[in-house]
Formats: sequence, C-alpha cells, structure tokens
Amino acid sequence: GEKLCQSLEDMGTTFIKLGQFLATRPDIIGEKIANDLEKLQDKLPAFGIEKAKKIIEKEIGTKSFQNILSLSEPVAAASIAQVHFAKIKINNKEEELAIKILRPNIHTLVNEELDALMFLAYLVENVFKKTKRLKLVEVISLLKQITNIEMDLRFEAAAASELRENTINDKGIKVPKIYWNFTSKKILTLDRIEGVSIRDTLKIQSLNIDLKKLSTNLIQIFLKQAVRDGFFHADMHQGNLFVDKNGNIVPVDFGIMGRLDKNNRKYLAEILFGFINRDY
Repeated sequence: GEKLCQSLEDMGTTFIKLGQFLATRPDIIGEKIANDLEKLQDKLPAFGIEKAKKIIEKEIGTKSFQNILSLSEPVAAASIAQVHFAKIKINNKEEELAIKILRPNIHTLVNEELDALMFLAYLVENVFKKTKRLKLVEVISLLKQITNIEMDLRFEAAAASELRENTINDKGIKVPKIYWNFTSKKILTLDRIEGVSIRDTLKIQSLNIDLKKLSTNLIQIFLKQAVRDGFFHADMHQGNLFVDKNGNIVPVDFGIMGRLDKNNRKYLAEILFGFINRDY
C-alpha cells in the first residue's frame, strides 16, 4: 500500500486522483491498502508559504491582501490545491478563515498528463478492439472536462454557495460560507472548519457523538441533496467530511458536484421506495 501510494504520488496529479478514488473502495483493494492510500486525499507535499502569499496577492490585489493579518503554514495539501488558515480583517472585524490555493502550473501539468492518457486510451482501443466497449477515450475526455472545471475555484465557490443556500435550514449539516472578495480563479476563501475528520471515529466518539446517528444523518443529508434539491456533493470521501462538536457534518471541497433533473429525481425516489419496501 505504501509503495503504491508513493508510486502514484511520483507519477503526478492524474494518478493521485486515481489513488484517491481507490482509497474509497476498500471492498475492491482491501482495508490495508485503502488506509495507506488515504494519505493521497489531504496529506501530500505542500509548496512554500512565500509562494502562497505571492499567488494570493496577485489574485486579489495588494489592497485586499493587506487585510490578511496572518497566514498559517499549509494545513492540508491535496493533488490540485492546498489549504492555509488565515486571519482576515473584514468590515473592521477579524475573521478566522481558510484559504484554498491552486498549485502553481497545475493547469498545464494536469492537461499534459490527461493528453498522454488520452493517447494511451486511443492506442488501447485501436489495438485491442474488444476494449472499445469500455469507451476509454470517452472516459478520459469526461475526466479532462471535470478536472478543468475543478481547477477554476470560482465554480467551486458558486457550488458551495448554492449548497449552503439549499441546506441552511437543515439539521445536521453546516456548509461553510464563501467570502467572494477574497476568492478568484486560483484562490478560494471560506469559513475555517472547527471539527474532526470523519475518518477519526475514536476522536468522534470521545466527543460523545453517536456514530450510528451520524451515519444515518450522512445518508439523509445526501438523499435530501439528491432527491429534494437535485444538487449534491459528488465527492464525499473521508478527506472532504468533518464533524463539529455538535455532531453536524461539515463538507468541504465542492469541486465535483452533481445535478439531477426532476424526472431523474422521481426515478431515484421510486427506486429507493421500492427497495425499502422490498417491492423489487
């Protein structure tokens, strides 16, 4: 597991994404390897704080940058971006916020890797005719489309704002607020999360939070998003979910979201209703 993790990390962003997906599937690769691959979700090597400051100042301008009173060292680093905590002066008040910053040259690196994978997929489909049914070229093309959207943090900010609006009156979920004056294509500023990673079950139990209730709540939250709103967080792996001291689930990383139209929501609801009632 550790060797696989290191190899994927060395091969670059696209392969790290593959590792992140595999980490959520212990049923396929086994618990031990899945646990080792969890490192790829938020514990990758970070770039320096001075470089981070230059990116922020360039993105929001010197005037806004002067309102950032302090910036921490990176607290989490994933394949496409890393996160810093910051104290920012907003309307004469100090706010404890988090700033997500894209890795330098990430657009070029990812697109070069995906183009190489596209070429490989094209070769495989043409040499081994039976693989055409897997639609490898189509899959890589879709991955490229999704990843390029994920690398524009304005899309993520808009998604987070919409999800927050949809769930603001729901119990058990707390979506961070976006601060648009400190957000651009390359940086995203939002409420600082005070919570425990959902993977840390022992720490959650030490806060006297009922794990069974938390699990039920997580499923209900997802179904409300999908069936009621038709707009849902589509990347709910362990690295993107936190639990606060009140037992609320706090999602982060809104780069990959899903939408369902009215007909598909009805179809999904009917499937679930039939399944629950065992009316197959």
